Amino acid sequence: MRGNATGAAASLIALTLAFLTACSSTSSSAENDKAARFTAKVTEAGVGPAMTPRIAKSLYGNDGGAICAALKNNPAGLLLGWGRVTLTATPEEHADDLIAYDRLVVQVYCPEHLDTFEDLTDRINR
Repeated sequence: MRGNATGAAASLIALTLAFLTACSSTSSSAENDKAARFTAKVTEAGVGPAMTPRIAKSLYGNDGGAICAALKNNPAGLLLGWGRVTLTATPEEHADDLIAYDRLVVQVYCPEHLDTFEDLTDRINR
């Protein structure tokens, strides 16, 4: 009787591991696809010259990270980030590049929030 319980437990563990592996590889594949697409877009746009798929995957995973979360939970919070200044660009140039970069994040990772994003950019372009 004890052998049957051990065999059943081992089968359950193997089945659970197989399920988790399948879910993980599907998620990883989606993350890899989005990361590659995002990297190509920011490179082409000239707003993320140092971006790599590995960096994109670590920053945005499968859901777009903080940018997409902000659009879902507190869209106006993105406006604050767009006002930051760097030493290598005027505030306007920096804001334009940052908005272009964030737009690409939204297009790739959370396109369902693109209208909200465009509404925010319209607010600052008035």
